[in-house]
Amino acid sequence: MAKKLQSEIEAANTITLFRHVFPDPDALGSQLGLKGFLESNYPDKKIFALGQDGQGKKMDEASDEDVKNSLAIILDSATSPRIDDDRWKTASKTIRIDHHVRVEDYGDLELVDEDATATCELIARILNELQASIPSESAQLLYEGLIADNLRFAVNKTSPDTFLAASYLVRQGVDLAKANANVFAGTYQDFVYENKVRQNAYRKNNALISVMDQHDYLSCGMDFSKAKEKVYALGNIIDIEVWALFTRMEDGIHYSASLRSRRIPIRDIAVEYDGGGHELASGIKNLSAAQVSEIAAELAERSLTAPEEEVQ
Repeated sequence: MAKKLQSEIEAANTITLFRHVFPDPDALGSQLGLKGFLESNYPDKKIFALGQDGQGKKMDEASDEDVKNSLAIILDSATSPRIDDDRWKTASKTIRIDHHVRVEDYGDLELVDEDATATCELIARILNELQASIPSESAQLLYEGLIADNLRFAVNKTSPDTFLAASYLVRQGVDLAKANANVFAGTYQDFVYENKVRQNAYRKNNALISVMDQHDYLSCGMDFSKAKEKVYALGNIIDIEVWALFTRMEDGIHYSASLRSRRIPIRDIAVEYDGGGHELASGIKNLSAAQVSEIAAELAERSLTAPEEEVQ
């Protein structure tokens, strides 16, 4: 995997980096962390990190001609419709690096490991295998994406390879205290909104559901992209198996859904509504109010299903 990627990178004059819409720390960390490595190790190449809504991180602008002539590396995107900036389709060659359940192949080269806890883990493992030196800023971004997706090494897929990837990044200069604060510490605004999420929640069977409208997050000075990530406010309750946050989208009509589970697979429910993700953590967008009610009912029923074994 590492040598093949290295060969493709070295053959390209222009490299464009893509990731999914509404990026989380793993998407941004893998995209911008890889960009830092490329810029420091290949200073003569043109490198662009593309996409909207960089969560405060500056994205690049590239001409259509640059994209057309580029090697496009697409990060952390389970399906092609979720890729931010459709111009990836025009690139001369595409490489996908991802850790999601494989539902389609869209890259000329597919570097997918469903057992990895994060795409940032995959990038770190590749760079470690290449014995690459990377800027501390890049290592910081990759480490933050890693611990965001695996919840500080708490998910079942955490493996010795995960810790080796983290060890490599720490050797490159990660500030661990800063990483934990950047990913897991919140503002007073976050505190207020997370309490609203909890106050709006209702329990049905062993499922906990919260449905949030635009005025709920706008009144807290929060935008949709941040509000929809607050599903963790419903987690860590011993007698709750499944929890979900439905957030009214920016169009004022549709909802996004963030589905989570301690042990019971829920990905198939997301797929049923054109969503996807992992067995215990999935997402859906563009849902109607009626579909929100349907999914909540399905999750409540599913929450009574005892798994035979822990899902990886």
